[in-house]
Amino acid sequence: MSTQSERAARWREHVERWRRSGQTQAAYSAEHGVSKKSLGYWVRQSRHESACKPDSPLTLVAARPVGVAPPRQAGEVLSLRSPSGWCLQFGALPPASWLAEVLAHGAA
Repeated sequence: MSTQSERAARWREHVERWRRSGQTQAAYSAEHGVSKKSLGYWVRQSRHESACKPDSPLTLVAARPVGVAPPRQAGEVLSLRSPSGWCLQFGALPPASWLAEVLAHGAA
């Protein structure tokens, strides 16, 4: 019997093969004898993991005054990630004071 991490690794490989195949999830599942429902679940997990995977620990170094925002590209999203696993994504910048409060509570 395989461990949970071995099973997850096998499904990540299926997700990568499915992405490279250009097939629908149903076609890939039928061809490879895997559950379409399970493949869909692992595709969603993969998207969630890549969106919220911390690159490094979250640290607030400096905050800008409210109303002063850094230049941003269209469609750019602000993501806050914690070492404990939560992830917040914003399409618009929230007030710096609110971010400082969230980070203060997240570090506690």
